[in-house]
Amino acid sequence: MKTTNPTKTVLTIATGFLIIGLFTGNEVFYKIAAGVGILGLISSKLAYWIDFLWMKLAWVLSLIVPNILLSAVFFLVLFPVALLSRLFGESDPLWLKNRRDSFFKETNKTFDPESFENPW
Repeated sequence: MKTTNPTKTVLTIATGFLIIGLFTGNEVFYKIAAGVGILGLISSKLAYWIDFLWMKLAWVLSLIVPNILLSAVFFLVLFPVALLSRLFGESDPLWLKNRRDSFFKETNKTFDPESFENPW
């Protein structure tokens, strides 16, 4: 099991709230950053609980966010591409239906000696 460093976690959370406060200009984020930083400095037990709660939040988000992202990718990218391929593409691009006598394709190409010198 991975162990975390509560002091670094508290510092990271406080820094994140400071950056959000800089971008939004909202003083509430500065107060939250100061509060989290001071609580982490006052007691290592409080720093541990902040770290514990932060990791639990990350665990809950790890259960939710990938499903949302994968669903969005499927419905916004893969499904339209598959639909367009089915509408405008070949009827049997993988030759899954056995309509031919042979699966070999004839290629009429003349080979020069230079084509065998560097095959890769």
